[in-house]
Amino acid sequence: MNQRKKTWKKASTTLLAVSLLGGLLAGCGNSSNSGNNGNETSTPETSNNQSSPVEATKEPAAPFAFSITTQLNDAQPPALDGNPIWEEFEKLTNTDITVNYVPNANYIDKFNLSLASGDLTDVVMAPAAVIKGTAFVNAARGGAFWDLTDELSKYPNIAKNMNDIILANTSIDGRTYGIPQPRQTARVGVLYRKDWFEKYDIKVPTSLEEFYAAAKEIKEKLPDVTPFSYADQVKESTWNGLDLLTVSNGGFNIWGLKDEKIQPYYDSPEYISVLETFRNMYNEGLMNRDFAIVQGAQKKEAISTGKAAMFATAYDDANGIQLAIEQIDPEAQIGLIPVINGETNSTSGHNGLFVLPKSKVKTQEQVDAILTYFDRALEEDIILLKNYGIEGETFTYADGAPTFIDGDVEAKYKENNKPLASVSISPVVVRWPNDPPLAALIKDAFEQYAETAVPNLVDPFVSTTYVERGGELDKVVYDARVKFIMGEIDANGYSAAVAEWRKQGGDKMIEEYTAEYNKAQSK
Repeated sequence: MNQRKKTWKKASTTLLAVSLLGGLLAGCGNSSNSGNNGNETSTPETSNNQSSPVEATKEPAAPFAFSITTQLNDAQPPALDGNPIWEEFEKLTNTDITVNYVPNANYIDKFNLSLASGDLTDVVMAPAAVIKGTAFVNAARGGAFWDLTDELSKYPNIAKNMNDIILANTSIDGRTYGIPQPRQTARVGVLYRKDWFEKYDIKVPTSLEEFYAAAKEIKEKLPDVTPFSYADQVKESTWNGLDLLTVSNGGFNIWGLKDEKIQPYYDSPEYISVLETFRNMYNEGLMNRDFAIVQGAQKKEAISTGKAAMFATAYDDANGIQLAIEQIDPEAQIGLIPVINGETNSTSGHNGLFVLPKSKVKTQEQVDAILTYFDRALEEDIILLKNYGIEGETFTYADGAPTFIDGDVEAKYKENNKPLASVSISPVVVRWPNDPPLAALIKDAFEQYAETAVPNLVDPFVSTTYVERGGELDKVVYDARVKFIMGEIDANGYSAAVAEWRKQGGDKMIEEYTAEYNKAQSK
């Protein structure tokens, strides 16, 4: 617990990458298609799959059969029968998996109904939006799921892809009731048109003031271009640059510690300074006028089509945006600003939990078998399967790097590969020998800034008020933010809205989060 206490005070996380360098995987002993293609290979450093002579003489164990409920993001479930990638996955993990797909659109409702009725599978995916909700929290506290707090560290591949922030943010009362799906904690930055900045000698911003100055210079040099493409919805601040610029200005990542209380940033000078800058930019035409209604794929459209110069988003969005802009302008270059003033705001670091209901998983032996499966699915041969497929069938090696045989094979593989991601966890970072420079830069940033990403101090905790009324309260401060940026209210109007937020339940949230934080610090 001491490590988590330190983490909550200051972000300190080490996200471990799986580095697949050279032809490292070309001869993985666990693959049934690991023939020699002439490349030098070596045993992956993190692989623990070498059988001892004694083990080699044993009869193979029967496949471990279990069921799992997970999200369906497409119109129809992916094919499993006759799917060579799925069959290879089950073969390598020595499993027989029954998958229950639930459409993403009503997954949360279905999850809560199944939880209430007890109609559950052996493993159930609990999305990030669920695990701090009333139903899940009460179920966890009531003993509905296996407590894996002391189990995860026994499985080396799982353990090395976790860190204090991920474990804290997926915990209930400091306990971990599932296997987290890890994500990068440092992931938010500013993408910019590197070719334009170089051509017009515009300084790449390292502070809020320089960000504003760069936007003004872009407007002067490229009057038909939107300097900063901005999108703002109720829960958009993590990704749209607002939180990034606030932490770069010395502020909180939404919630922080001040005067021995957990406090939000809404009326902090650091946050207000960012809002004032955005207000000026809106008034001066340095950002798009429709920022409050832009949603979904539209958010990336301006920079992807050459109509904008800067856009705050996830680091890895740069890959797709670079490919898109090249179709319009082959000379275009997308650059990444991973931090402003040395800071970025931390994400939650997870996509939810795979939970093991006690009503279905009855014994410790079953728990061990399920955890062994998740650990095995993080070995290098399966990472290769999940990214490129089967050697000789979907990919070959070129200069020591896995390369798809052709475009048609790649497209078919990607269709067959869909089931794998939804029934297993993946490493935080995977490196390949043929990573393009931009992809390598992104992965460097994931790792380099993970330890300094500023956390949201309330992510590990549960506020009853927020669970019950969080959406309503968020909208109060969101509406005020939008109106202030657009000039519809002044500073006094904005302050009145924050006061109303406090009155309607914000002060109660502060009280609840502070109590949870103090309780955690005392353990």
